Amino acid sequence: MPLFSKKIVPTDITASIEKATNPSVTELDWALVFQICDSVNSTDLGAKEARKLLQKKMMSNEPKTQVLALEILNSLSENCAAKFQSQLAAKSFGEDLYSLASSKVSDDRVHGKLAKCLENWQRQYGSDPSFGGIRRAYDVMMNGITGGGATQRRPVDRFRQQSSSMPRQQQQPAKPVDVKGDIELALNSAQLFSQTLSFTDPTVEDISKNELIQEFYNNCKQAQQILASHLETCEDSSDISHLINANNELLSCFKSYDEMLEQHAVSKATENSQSLHNRSTRIDEQQKQQQQQQQQQQQQQELISTSSSSAPLSAPPQHHYQPSDDPFDPFADTNKVQTDTSVNTAG
Repeated sequence: MPLFSKKIVPTDITASIEKATNPSVTELDWALVFQICDSVNSTDLGAKEARKLLQKKMMSNEPKTQVLALEILNSLSENCAAKFQSQLAAKSFGEDLYSLASSKVSDDRVHGKLAKCLENWQRQYGSDPSFGGIRRAYDVMMNGITGGGATQRRPVDRFRQQSSSMPRQQQQPAKPVDVKGDIELALNSAQLFSQTLSFTDPTVEDISKNELIQEFYNNCKQAQQILASHLETCEDSSDISHLINANNELLSCFKSYDEMLEQHAVSKATENSQSLHNRSTRIDEQQKQQQQQQQQQQQQQELISTSSSSAPLSAPPQHHYQPSDDPFDPFADTNKVQTDTSVNTAG
């Protein structure tokens, strides 16, 4: 049967899962996991695509790949509940979970990670009959109860039996295990880490360069490794539940830390973009002012040129000389004076 049906075309989700579950990686890339979650939430078929591929990885022969696949499945169930819930109820997925939980050859690391996932899913969906596959896998994992009611030895017990059967001189004295103390230490580390993050503004400070935050981050990472080692060997269901809850608190802190790193990166990019925009705006305003000044100067020159060409040249004033009738006026019209004198004499 092909991995993907005809209705599902592999997307970047497949490439991201292949990269995240590569056995060569030293630890899970949480940034990549959150990217997968975002892709699943933003697509219609992404949840099914992710579940089918992770289901295949979960059943691989490479323990590292199995552990990484289970961790991503758990993250998808927490961050993509609306989209991914139906995939956890898939019949083939429940069957593979049961097969893995009842396997006599599963690795301790895989056993511990599966126990954590089943505990989480049982708490969320155990009362829903559609999640019967998860409930059956949880029963056989935690209580050693198979479908027929028979009791089966858990993988952890098998490894302990092999260890106890070794020659006495090869056995090392067991170190005292303080599960409850390590759980309390993990919770305290998570609380300190969370409180420190809450008092930090990622838009102002780069938390990756804050020494105190980095110290708490490393403490939480170490506490998570200790909890994981307890989950691989712990048999008490109550302790397993507390271990898982403490680990979830640490995961919540790591998620907040990654979100703050992303928020700082976005804030920095926005600041740089705004700076470039303001600089571009200032340049545009200067250019606009220069253009306006040039237009004003050009208009003034056009007005001056128009006034000069349309105004007529002013002619010098002309004085018209009117001859005087006075006979004693040396400039008088003599002809007219004589005529007037003749007329008077005749009269």
